[in-house]
Amino acid sequence: MKKFIITLLVAALPAVTFAQSAFDKFNDVEGIEAVSISGDMFKMIGGLETSEDDDSTQQMLNQVKNIQSLKVFTTSEKKYRKEITTAVADYLKAKPLEELMSINEKNNKIKIYVNQGGDANLITEGLVFIQDIDDKNVVLVSFTGNINLNDLKNLKGFKGPKGPKGSK
Repeated sequence: MKKFIITLLVAALPAVTFAQSAFDKFNDVEGIEAVSISGDMFKMIGGLETSEDDDSTQQMLNQVKNIQSLKVFTTSEKKYRKEITTAVADYLKAKPLEELMSINEKNNKIKIYVNQGGDANLITEGLVFIQDIDDKNVVLVSFTGNINLNDLKNLKGFKGPKGPKGSK
């Protein structure tokens, strides 16, 4: 289970990162569930040691140290759904995040944005925004850090970024 959670965190993080202050106003609002994990917590997690034969998990833990902040906000209250949606739109107008992926499926919309910090192999900021129309729910996930996709490719099961077309 521990390995699954760590894998999930590391796999999701390259899709998501940015300056948290734009969304801090949602931290202590009744009606909005908020989870905030600081860089210090990620350093503690990254400092854990695994058994000698579990090199892949240790590599993941080493990557976790590069995460500076992770925040998750979710609500089903109409007022706050609109506020979060507006805050995301305003943030995207002000920040140079690139849409990495967009999924529109039935009544669900998922958008993933990243800032690559000038290097195609480095994710410095990210955002995942999920709108579930049926359940009338929104989820905002954001993180900041320095996630090097080349370092991630050494992890078991992660192939990493592909080079330019025609490269080997």
